[in-house]
Amino acid sequence: MAKFSEQFVQQVAEATDIVDLVAQYVTLKKGGKDFVGLCPFHEDHKPSMYVSPIKQIYKCFSCGAGGGPYQFLMGYEKMTFPEAVRHLAERAGIPLPVDTQTSHQPAGGLSKQDLGQVTTFAARFYRDQLFAPAGEAALAYARKRELTDESIKRFGLGFAPDSWDALITAAGKAGISNSQLVAAGLAVRRQNDDGCYDRFRNRLMFPILETAGRVIAFGGRAMAADDPAKYLNSSETALFDKSANLYALNWSRQGISKSGRAIVVEGYLDALMCLQHGLENVVAALGTALTDRQARMLSRYASEVVLIFDPDAAGAAAAERAVEIFLAQKLHVRVATMPDGLDPCDFCLDRGPEAMIELIDNSPDALAYMWQRRLDGYLQAGGNLADRGELVEQFLQTLANSSAYGAIDPIKRGQLAQHIGHMLNISATDLEQIMRRLTKRRPTRAARPKPTPQRNYTPGTASLTERNIIEVLLNKEGLISHVVEKMDPADFTDSNLQLIADVIWRLAEDGKFTTERLMATEEMADMGSLLTELVMAGQRRGNLELTLAGALEHLESKRKRLQYDQQKANGHHEPETLRKIGEFNRNADMRRRPKIQ
Repeated sequence: MAKFSEQFVQQVAEATDIVDLVAQYVTLKKGGKDFVGLCPFHEDHKPSMYVSPIKQIYKCFSCGAGGGPYQFLMGYEKMTFPEAVRHLAERAGIPLPVDTQTSHQPAGGLSKQDLGQVTTFAARFYRDQLFAPAGEAALAYARKRELTDESIKRFGLGFAPDSWDALITAAGKAGISNSQLVAAGLAVRRQNDDGCYDRFRNRLMFPILETAGRVIAFGGRAMAADDPAKYLNSSETALFDKSANLYALNWSRQGISKSGRAIVVEGYLDALMCLQHGLENVVAALGTALTDRQARMLSRYASEVVLIFDPDAAGAAAAERAVEIFLAQKLHVRVATMPDGLDPCDFCLDRGPEAMIELIDNSPDALAYMWQRRLDGYLQAGGNLADRGELVEQFLQTLANSSAYGAIDPIKRGQLAQHIGHMLNISATDLEQIMRRLTKRRPTRAARPKPTPQRNYTPGTASLTERNIIEVLLNKEGLISHVVEKMDPADFTDSNLQLIADVIWRLAEDGKFTTERLMATEEMADMGSLLTELVMAGQRRGNLELTLAGALEHLESKRKRLQYDQQKANGHHEPETLRKIGEFNRNADMRRRPKIQ
């Protein structure tokens, strides 16, 4: 990917508000002059990330992740620095420089930005086809399912023609190659490698968007009754990971944050019909069992999850698997059961949104749902309440075996014990004893790897003096002229701090040094954690001018000491000069010693 000029990089950074950017991915709340939220770079259950609208930086005080807008996108979306610049430029509506508009394929394949351009083209193509003669039947089906034309356009529905190469042909005319379509999961290579064919054919298309609004994949509903695959998703790509995305989260994120509740359904139409009827906090799984990563994603926005799965045995089993995953994220989970075999789409149409809201509000706690399901099955199989103890033991063993129970903190576990005890008519004390016994029997599980946080630099062996100088400059940029008179970047012994100083001095020479501008340079792309650490450390200092004066005096003392040692080693020393240097150094040492109270 072509390199952007520093002027363009700075222009894009200045047009980006980091609070708005981070809020697309994380629920933020005002906390004094800053905003706080759950850090997306580690399993954060207590808000530990701060976003500063003044400094235009974010910082996690738990895992150390930090930086500016570019560093956030690089860490969250796994973009390269040029990809992050391009993404934010397009987001801000800033035209790309002419010589960078043709994207070059990097080593190892297409970048996420390149793939996004392919999926965006495909979304437009499918949308146009839906309203063309070829899409007449698909459009009639969407309307028959009572999606309004407004919803069809809002959610970007489209149609993949009943053809082996309709998308391939259109893409070729637009300069998009078959290999690019294959990389984006939209075309499939033939077994003999003799060309490609469209992955989606004769399907109503549902674009899948990331939270920032970019199309990353598609789901297609078969129009032919005899098609063995009723629903088909894009294959996984560098842009699309089914286990890390949820359908409609881009439309529902704000509704989930506002209500504190996420409603999880199974199908695309279930989610869209709920949204159409004003339930703005609904998401859908992507054709697979819910994953830990999806649960963590929802936990950033919601404190409660309501699961609405199909009422058949498969749906009930899927709901139970999801319950365990969400409990492990310390979310309150409830399960709503659709009556009369209806799915959420049909229920909204038949009973209306008010009935759906009432059903959700009255849905039972997940554990009560799981217990009642077992009890009903037990009684239907001829069991009697006299043998209820065996059933209780089996239910508690299932809970004890679950990774969710082990993940719950002691306080929450005590509350859970009271809840289960009341539900099963067992005292909380007896229940805790039973659970301790059953937990000892629990089979061992492999430890789940923790997410890798953004790279966190530390200054290693750098002196406190060097750190202090950078801390001061990052918080009081106007002092740079005073520092430039006294020293230059070569005086820094730590390589990371020397690199920071190099860029600061360069920006200052052009009269453009600010912390935000420093953070937005390509040299600082991987230095966000260290920079924000230094900013925060400087903010905790009372008198920055005094700190700087002490640091510069210490460096001067160190310089004179080295001069003295060199003169002495070379035999070029005058007694009076050496006496003055020694006196200066002793006085400097005395000033640096802590006072005895």
